[in-house]
Amino acid sequence: MASKQTAPIMNQGQGETSYAHNSSIQNAEQNKMKSLIEGVIVELCSNAGTLQPRKIVIADLGCSSGPNALALVSIAVNAIHAHYLQFQQPSPEVSVLLNDLPENDFNTVVKSLVTLRQSNNPVVLTGITPGSFYERLFTSESVHLICSSNTYIGSQRLQKI
Repeated sequence: MASKQTAPIMNQGQGETSYAHNSSIQNAEQNKMKSLIEGVIVELCSNAGTLQPRKIVIADLGCSSGPNALALVSIAVNAIHAHYLQFQQPSPEVSVLLNDLPENDFNTVVKSLVTLRQSNNPVVLTGITPGSFYERLFTSESVHLICSSNTYIGSQRLQKI
């Protein structure tokens, strides 16, 4: 098992030196992952060897806060909706689980969840799982897709500001 590691604490909130205002590098990296996530969703939803899933669970490990917090899971939710719309089938329920270290500004993340939950196609249920992803966060075989991107670069940069 991997050793327990922690990243430097990011500046919380919405201030000038917060992660929310200094995360363009992470946003660019997340945008590069869009086609990969969409491809995985299509594969998951159209696997001929299995029934169409009635519910899909997506987790973002290291979701952070601010404008990037929902980027990867939003790509996945939109891809699920588009896939089922293309085949004129009802979308499955989607559960989105966001994870980051307990020191994360989860108040900002919770506020951004309102928008994601209001996209009723597919039905989106959300949850937050604080803790290190070097430890167990979810029950066995409960997650269909796990997303994660680099946030360490931005955290180092923020410490220098």
